[in-house]
Order: sequence, then structure tokens, then C-alpha cells
Amino acid sequence: MRKVEKIIQTLDVEGNCLGVYSDGEFYFNEFSNQISDKNLCWKHSPVFEKDEENTYLSLYDASTPLLQYSANPGSLRACDDLMRAQKKAAVTAKLDFSELCFYDIIPDHLLKNWFALRESAMKRLNQEVQRPSDYDILHKIHVLIENISKQKLMVAQSVNYVKYDMFSSATGRLATSRGSYPILNISKKEREMITPQNDMFLELDINGAEIRTLLAFSGVEQPTEDIHLWNMKEQPPWLTRKEAKEQFFAWLYNPKAENKIYEKHYNKDAYLQHFDGSTISTPFGRSLAVDDRRALNYLLQSTTSDIVLENSYKIMKRLKGLKSFVAFTMHDSVVLDFSREEHHLVSEIQQIFEENLFGRFLSTISIGKNFGNLKEISI
Repeated sequence: MRKVEKIIQTLDVEGNCLGVYSDGEFYFNEFSNQISDKNLCWKHSPVFEKDEENTYLSLYDASTPLLQYSANPGSLRACDDLMRAQKKAAVTAKLDFSELCFYDIIPDHLLKNWFALRESAMKRLNQEVQRPSDYDILHKIHVLIENISKQKLMVAQSVNYVKYDMFSSATGRLATSRGSYPILNISKKEREMITPQNDMFLELDINGAEIRTLLAFSGVEQPTEDIHLWNMKEQPPWLTRKEAKEQFFAWLYNPKAENKIYEKHYNKDAYLQHFDGSTISTPFGRSLAVDDRRALNYLLQSTTSDIVLENSYKIMKRLKGLKSFVAFTMHDSVVLDFSREEHHLVSEIQQIFEENLFGRFLSTISIGKNFGNLKEISI
């Protein structure tokens, strides 16, 4: 008999006291029977082995607090405030959540009331809000960053965590959340202080990511060499790679700029097929409000970011159960905390990272004992 879709709420604080709330009860030990083949959840948790079987309702309407869907918003707000106050008090008391379950310090009747109110609001949200057109990519990004947020990041031998915000950027590019280690905005010296838990960091970086995305939108086959060197082939012989790169981007993001050599391959008007005058629609189902001046930039940036994040998710899934893992992402690249004994997977991982809905984008691989000193390698 097919299992019924139902709401599952998870309990996990600092990776401790894993459990679920379902049908008015808490389950902390044997809860696999409570998890059906189709679950409605608020967000991803280590409780779920197969995220593909879940629908995460927090992605349906990220701009609206859950209490707005509650029949008793005042009660839910009071419960939310109480939980925040309890956790703040526990932190002030320096309770160690690696040894103690946070939910053990909350009276059972209050905890059940809170989860019941949340469940009711989630049911209403599910009834009233349609599944977003970009849900598939949001799901993958959500699972990826939730997993990254649970991984320790060693900085000068101290433990930190990288927590991303997937909704603060207009194009969907990740930013770091408040309280996160600011991995996207650190100096070269700070990079050198970041060390792996395994043998090395391994970074995969798309070569000329946004340029390749424009080339794909222009219907041109991807070069299997460095994109800037490819662009230089018909340029004056005195042009260096650095000059070629600067010249290309100056042309690309200046709507009035003309260059007959670039225009043989790149169509800056390709965005018009995805633009209705106020909204750009990406291949990943995103609808981005934008004016004509920035429409091309939004299309390229959003699509490129989603290509990188979707493939980072796929790499995370491939590494499940192994020593190596996804440590963090950096715009057009993904950084793995890599175990030497899994070196035979490097070629496969690179292939996963390069293949996307447009075909294959060339990438580079760099390794190093710290994040500030990575050396490019060939495989």
C-alpha cells in the first residue's frame, strides 16, 4: 500500500538528539517508520537519508514567516519567542549541546504545543501556495548548504561553520548568513589559515564561467581550452591574456560597446528570448525582476551560479559515505575537503562538475594543504 504524504518535523541541534515529530508524537530512537516515501518537511536534516523523497516547505515562500500562515499567529509567535529565550538562556549558562539535547530542557507540553502550531501552519502553507517554478534547484541548493553548515571548518585550529543565505541575492547567488564564517570575503592571509580535516583541499573552478554561459546562450559549441586564450586567437598579437580578459568584460557589460570579433561568437542580445521587459526567466525556472540594462547580467550570473551549485550538490551526493566531503562553495567553484585514498575519484568528480544542461564547461583543479596555497594540477 502506498504511504500517505504527511508532515514531518525534525529535531536536531548541533547534530545532537536527532528525532522527528509526527502525528502529535515525538520519536527519538526508532523513527524510520514515521518517515514515509513522500514527506512534507520544513527544512532538510541529517534525519533524512534521501532528500529526493522530501518536499521542503520553507522554499515555497521564503519572504513570508511561517506564522503568517497560522490560524493562531499570536500563539505561534509566543512559542517562537519562548524557544529563542530558552536557547539564549542555555547559551548564557554555557550548556554544551554536543552532550545535551536542547529539547530536554523544554517542558513536554510546551514543546508539543509549539510543534503542533507549526504543523498546522505548514499544512495551510502547502494548501495555499503553489510549488515554485524554481523549486527543483532551490531544493538542491538547500540540501547542499544545510549539509555544508554541519561541517566543521578549521581556521587557525579553531572550529568554525559556513552558513549560507540562499535568498538575500537578487540573482540567487549565495551570501553568508549572520554568524557564519565569512568564507566569501576573506583575505589571502586568512585563506592560508583554513586547513582541511582530511589530507588536502581540492578546488574545482569553471574556466570563464559566465563567458561560457553566454557562449551557450549564443548557440556556440564550447571550446575545450582556456576561454580567454580562445578569445585571443583573432585578436591583435600584442594582446595578453590579462588584457584580453579585461577587454572582454568591458565589452560584455557595456550595452553600447561594440566589438566585431567578439560578436562573431557572442550574442549579447540572447537574453531577449528570456526577458519580458521586467522579468528575466532562467533555464532553472527562476523569475528575476530586473530592468533592461541589467537583464543580461542577471541571466548570466543566476544561470552560472545555479550550474555550479547543482553540480556541487551532485558531487556531495557522490561523496556520501566517503571521507571526502564538500567543504564550501565560492561563486564559480566548489572546494572539497579531500582524502588522498579517494584520489581515483578525481576524474569522475571533475566530469560531474563540468557537465550541465548546456553540455560541458571546462574546469581547472587545484590542490593544497591550506586554502590560501592551492596549486593547479592536470589529471
